[in-house]
Amino acid sequence: MLKLKTVLAATDLDPSSDPAIESAARLADAAGAKLHIAHVIASDQTGTQSPVSSSDTSAQMAATLGRLGLSVKEGRVHIESGTPANVLSLLSDQIKADVIVIGRHRARTDLPAERPVGSTAYSIITRTLSPCLVTSLPLRLPLRRALVAIDASEAARGALLVALSWSSALRSQKAKGPEPTLTALHVESGETRSAADAHMKRTVDHELDVLRRSAGSWAGVSVEGASETNADPVEAIAKYATDQEADLVVLGTRGLSADLAQRLGSVSAAVTRRLQLPVLLVPPSVWRDFARDIDYF
Repeated sequence: MLKLKTVLAATDLDPSSDPAIESAARLADAAGAKLHIAHVIASDQTGTQSPVSSSDTSAQMAATLGRLGLSVKEGRVHIESGTPANVLSLLSDQIKADVIVIGRHRARTDLPAERPVGSTAYSIITRTLSPCLVTSLPLRLPLRRALVAIDASEAARGALLVALSWSSALRSQKAKGPEPTLTALHVESGETRSAADAHMKRTVDHELDVLRRSAGSWAGVSVEGASETNADPVEAIAKYATDQEADLVVLGTRGLSADLAQRLGSVSAAVTRRLQLPVLLVPPSVWRDFARDIDYF
């Protein structure tokens, strides 16, 4: 299922962005994908650029790549000017990026609750049609443990299949390498369960059982279910991911809407904000196809 042919890393050239670039490089290497790295020299709506010359930026980019020991092919390092979110979204479309890797490197206590990252990264996440990997730590590969938060929603169903696809494609390729584990975590509030709640639980269990039986024939991934009781689903997901030392957390997002906060979803935003682990945010343009696929297993 995974079509990881082009990986795009966005950087502000600060050393704290290095884990994002390193994660993108590891992804590209593991999947045999093309690695693109981009930096946008910000300009305001009048087109006036910040007082940083293109030559200075090129030198900083060269220093960044040298610091990380990366050699990127000509034409795959992009230094652009404009509004960062718009430029990066357009670039992602042009190169047909399968994932955009974004750093989450500044500890900001002044951000609104619905924003897990700075304004530029948030704009990219809520506008792009590509999955976004948000991280402040280098992605560990091959994947050993992945976690996806699941309920009966279409977004969760799609995210589950995307998580399976990534876990399978990024597992150890050694003949006797360890089999990765994908955990589908369902959080219950602990309140009195209604008939609708019980139906949702049965639906989740059924889909997970179907996926587990199907994945055993091709994915090379151990699929397991887990349930936590907590009135705060964000706390439950973040704690479980940390305790289990997950390499990757996968969450579905809601996609385009008039309200930017609704595009990401309150739980996905809060989990992304709380975790330092790599979080893959999967938009509807990706997960809808995967959500339909589960019906045909």
